[in-house]
Amino acid sequence: MSAGALLILKPDILTGPYAHCPAVLARDTVRGLLCVYEPAASHDFEADTSEQAVAWGLNNIERKVRARDWYVRTLHAPGLRLAALRNLLTGPVLNPPDDGPLRTTDLVLSVAEAFGFTIADSLRTRCTHRDFLGLYADNTHFTRLAGSLRSYLVDQEVEIYRYAGDQELSTLHIFKELVRRVVRYPTTHYDAVENLLHVSDPGAPDWTYFLNAAFGEQGAVA
Repeated sequence: MSAGALLILKPDILTGPYAHCPAVLARDTVRGLLCVYEPAASHDFEADTSEQAVAWGLNNIERKVRARDWYVRTLHAPGLRLAALRNLLTGPVLNPPDDGPLRTTDLVLSVAEAFGFTIADSLRTRCTHRDFLGLYADNTHFTRLAGSLRSYLVDQEVEIYRYAGDQELSTLHIFKELVRRVVRYPTTHYDAVENLLHVSDPGAPDWTYFLNAAFGEQGAVA
């Protein structure tokens, strides 16, 4: 059982134009995941932008696989998990009435569930300055980036999910890469700041901070 990855939904996935995404882009995001885990299979994309977006994502995933021992393209119970991903393509969440837009949050939560993760706890909260430092302590000494991150996050609402499960944690990072490419930045390399979601791995400084701040006995850090 995983020690509990944290998935943080950022302001641009909760409000504004990226709170919803076209159903075709949601399904193409899942097809991008199938390209990762079934590289020999052929997948036809629905949106004109998705093939290039997925290609960018696959290149970045390949680079990270080579650089990091823990970043792997394997699945626990692959048959079950791949079937769950394929079922999303035809299921009701990604096929809303009249093929209209759906909540981007629903795409994220549905994919995490298909991978076999379960929500152990969740919280919607307003990001404080201390939360911002806890999330990006390693980046805040870069003045320009720090200012952009602060404007993007502080006093904005975020949702934090604590997950349990025995799946490889890199699956969430791989999904993060693809949903950013296909949904948020389908025609350009994505911006480092406004990028929908964040994944914190057990033991990392941001994970330790948010586990205590959001779900610890002391409650949220003000």
